[in-house]
Amino acid sequence: MPKVYLDNAATTAVRPEVVATMTEVLQNEYGNPSSTHNIGQSSKAILEQCRKDIAKMFKAHPGEIIFTSGGTEADNLVLRAAVRDLNTQVLITSPIEHHAVLHTAEALAQEYNITLELVDIDIQGAVDLAHLEALLEQYQGQKVLVSLMHVNNEIGVILPLKRVADLCKTFGALLHSDTVQSIGHYPIDFSEIPLDFAAVAAHKFHGPKG
Repeated sequence: MPKVYLDNAATTAVRPEVVATMTEVLQNEYGNPSSTHNIGQSSKAILEQCRKDIAKMFKAHPGEIIFTSGGTEADNLVLRAAVRDLNTQVLITSPIEHHAVLHTAEALAQEYNITLELVDIDIQGAVDLAHLEALLEQYQGQKVLVSLMHVNNEIGVILPLKRVADLCKTFGALLHSDTVQSIGHYPIDFSEIPLDFAAVAAHKFHGPKG
């Protein structure tokens, strides 16, 4: 009996050409990319080419691409680095963010005694941009990170990412967006949207998990 799969919003099947390429690399390119010998450098070349291909896809710079184990780690990495290394004093997010962001923000607020603000949302789950602007104005002059997902994984509401990015730029705030749910399905040009950080996961568009 044929399978019917209707859960692509959660994860997707890996495309055959992806499996074939990964299998070939796993079998033949086993060197440590940090090693200076030929086998290691061959692995490094493949890794760096992947970085360039991904950057080209999203109109980003290869040096801006960081590989992690998945979306959850990527979100954690950004929020924790912003507080620990960039001395962020205020985190602004929404009450319906993915738990990878919301729970991390709550933990950081307690751990580092920083301010956590939850922007209002309307009855449909859309971010209240007027309230966001008011919060940004309130904390202007402090180090602020806004973290809002592009497409909500539960209800599908789409954030006007360019408008939010422009607001953050106006008030000097950093912007992080979990784009895991939209990447591969919704056009995003990082050269046109002044995002500081974005989390992406290949398993949402027929790549491997992670």
